[in-house]
Amino acid sequence: MERAEQIAREIVSQHRAGRKYRQLTGDFMPRDIEEAYAAQTELHDIHAREGRGILGGRKIALASKVQQELCGIDHPIAGGIFKGEILESPAKIPLSDYHGLGVEFELAIEIERTISRPGLDRESIRHHIAAIRPAFELIIDREADYSILDARTMIADNAWCAGIIIGDPIEDWHKLDIDSLPCRLEWTAQDPAGAVAGDADPIGSLVWVANLVASQGPKIQAGEIVITGSVIKTRYPEGGEHIRYTIADQTVELTIS
Repeated sequence: MERAEQIAREIVSQHRAGRKYRQLTGDFMPRDIEEAYAAQTELHDIHAREGRGILGGRKIALASKVQQELCGIDHPIAGGIFKGEILESPAKIPLSDYHGLGVEFELAIEIERTISRPGLDRESIRHHIAAIRPAFELIIDREADYSILDARTMIADNAWCAGIIIGDPIEDWHKLDIDSLPCRLEWTAQDPAGAVAGDADPIGSLVWVANLVASQGPKIQAGEIVITGSVIKTRYPEGGEHIRYTIADQTVELTIS
């Protein structure tokens, strides 16, 4: 068995056993970022064969400074979104289905044309965009200790992605300054929070993840979704929350039971 597959199977085993997140060590620690992404690809393949299904998109994690500071990592990382875990708003989920659930507040970009080669820039990437939508990302941190996170372990563990909820497309997005779009979070029993979409540099983040994936060999297919990073710090529900997140003229809603 190749090292990348061994690493992936160790992560799958940890999840199935309900073990807390921990940094990989010894023979299971990826030697570098490239091997960490190879392990992530093996993880996707294992899940495709064993029931979680195929990918329906990609995520960028730690795109914003606030998220990098939270995790003690100074660069973004990427992961896959499983197609069966892309839900439409409004959505309702049980907290008990997740091991250490966090909610993040994102811009989701629907891809119009397949991305098969690296070399895209901020201008050329716009020709690959079909729509943009507000979105939640669900992450599973398995009660991680955020003071000792390691980028290689997080990458191999699919950047903690447990699915997304997407709202309707933002009207006339191509006429708008995407970075200036206002974002508003309403969370039960808490004061509203605000940001602007540019806090996570969504177009720059899309360029980064598109070029990364294309350089590794796979294609981002037309119709897939790419989420571009949380503009507000991750929040951790306790159950009973109703959450609304609005970008420009569209809202995504989530109830957690």
